[in-house]
Amino acid sequence: MVDRTFIFDCEVFAHDWLFVFKELATGQYTIIHNDNDAVLAFMEQDPFLGGFNNKHYDNHILKAVMIGADPETVKQVNDLIILEEVDGWDIPLLRDYRVFFNSFDLMDDCQDGISLKGIEAHLGIPIEETEVDFNIDRRLTAAELEQTIKYCKYDVDATEILYKLRKNYLQNKATLGRVRGLDERKAIYMTNAKLTSVYLQAVKPEKPWTDERAYEYPDKLLRKYIPQEVFDFFDRLRDPNIPDIDIFGGYDDDGKKVKGSSLEIRIGDCIVTLALGGIHGAIPTYVEEATENRSIRNKDVASYYPHLMTLPLSEGKQYGYCSRNIPSPQLFVDTLESRVRAKKAGDKDTANALKLVLNTTYGTMLNGRNGVAYNDLYDPLMGRSVCITGQLLLLELSIHLTRECPTLKIIQLNTDGIMVSFDNSDEAKWQEITQEWQDRTGFELEEDFIKKIVQKDVNNYVEVPMDGGKPKVKGGQLVRGILTNGNIDFTTMGLPPWDNMTGGAFNINNNAVVVARAIRDYFVDGTPPEQTIEDCTNILDFQVIAKVGGKYSGVYQMVGDQAIPVQKVNRVYATADRSYGTLYKTHAVTGNPAKVAGLPTHCVVDNNNQLPIEVVDRKWYVKLAKKYINDFLGVKPPRKNTRRINSLKKKSLALFD
Repeated sequence: MVDRTFIFDCEVFAHDWLFVFKELATGQYTIIHNDNDAVLAFMEQDPFLGGFNNKHYDNHILKAVMIGADPETVKQVNDLIILEEVDGWDIPLLRDYRVFFNSFDLMDDCQDGISLKGIEAHLGIPIEETEVDFNIDRRLTAAELEQTIKYCKYDVDATEILYKLRKNYLQNKATLGRVRGLDERKAIYMTNAKLTSVYLQAVKPEKPWTDERAYEYPDKLLRKYIPQEVFDFFDRLRDPNIPDIDIFGGYDDDGKKVKGSSLEIRIGDCIVTLALGGIHGAIPTYVEEATENRSIRNKDVASYYPHLMTLPLSEGKQYGYCSRNIPSPQLFVDTLESRVRAKKAGDKDTANALKLVLNTTYGTMLNGRNGVAYNDLYDPLMGRSVCITGQLLLLELSIHLTRECPTLKIIQLNTDGIMVSFDNSDEAKWQEITQEWQDRTGFELEEDFIKKIVQKDVNNYVEVPMDGGKPKVKGGQLVRGILTNGNIDFTTMGLPPWDNMTGGAFNINNNAVVVARAIRDYFVDGTPPEQTIEDCTNILDFQVIAKVGGKYSGVYQMVGDQAIPVQKVNRVYATADRSYGTLYKTHAVTGNPAKVAGLPTHCVVDNNNQLPIEVVDRKWYVKLAKKYINDFLGVKPPRKNTRRINSLKKKSLALFD
């Protein structure tokens, strides 16, 4: 990575500001308090600064300090950003000065809504929040400054861990930048969308594209297998009398969000939804296991969207739906082919870097609104064409199969693949139809044999492969772990051995890991949830993260008759000790309390990882696991006899009359 890379963070008070810089190569801290000249001297060394949310906050505070602002003015900049939600670029004081330095923001491409404290919590490390009140209207005391430095250093250390988790991803961006002659620092700073447009040498047209609704059906579509209502639905694109918002969705004049149009059709027992954002459908609460006479198969289209942008889908078209802002579509073709070669050769670095381009291009073509481009790749017609054509071709294949394979059932249909089951008698026809589809369209279908499928819906399922490999799980109740860009040994960073998943955008969910494991074990091999949960010896697998947003001024826990203040982000565990209550949040404006959702009725807070596992009430986790299992199976809890309950209440009250 880049020489002289630092992780940094800042804290701002009414009459004090503080910066902590940590050099990754040496581990040394540079701490600067209320000394503008010291900051300027540090910045003259041309450091490469990494932070969390620094593009929107810390960078602007740093700029204010570099132009000589006193602590009171720095506080004004802080309040404009934090309290009044003014973009740092729009603050007049900063806009009038040209101050440049190289930085990158680790918050880019993280899941929406995640905070650094939330990341600390999910990683399993202590969650530390400063005890120094940010509203102090005086100079900090020596003790308060020392506490603030300690807190700031801790956040820098936590950000460094995030950097290590994202290092491979950042290296991929640097690799792409080098190919196009970009300085590594500039490439890493860019968003994926911007870097992809630079890599593909996209040039924004002089006039924005205005043909977003001029979609044409591909010639290679077998229209006879698609219901007329589907064509009627997509034909609405060409009707100028239908407003854009009724087609694509968005926000109306009152600021109310409006959903885009969609269409539901039935294919056997599977309800399929088509929309401008994609196709999806699944038989709800469905369980099936393969037998000697019946197979479960999954067919995914290899690199479906990238190939939709390259393959000649219609006569007279050399390429498919690639952004017309790219000088030559061959650039995208070469990128796709280069990645395939790199993957086959075992060159993971190149393959992962090029994958970033391939996965980003589609969304970037739709990165704009009302003809206004947010990126040089913006070409909404091509973006819409990718999505619509992908849906139609997959829908055509699905209906074709159900019509000519009497025993075939569509279990799931989603974006780039279908899952089906059928008797052995339909094997030959299955192979014939899928092969014809591949030959005609030019796409490749990758087939997996499934032993068992348990699905709640299209976004929540357990898929057990026939070859004994690792089960595939999807959905918030099942997927726990850290999404990184490579296989990482977390224990080398002082972290628990969380499940590791590879991917692009950083995503993390380590809430009640033991519950997800219990559900998975139950559906895969029939292990009772009681056994999985009883066998677990790692207390962090039982953690539940309680996070409160900015609308709330504080959080407290009821312990006996006392309201005990706690942090805004907490690690809690269910406990059998009934003297401990749940957590409550206080609204900053009204002062009204409300329960923090999703927590045990009785829980203990352990932000410093000091409690033994014996405090955990395992029964609560067993109950939760069984509830989720029943949700997957469609088993509803027994209805309460409200009439009888009300009758008993009346009889009880009558005793006191």
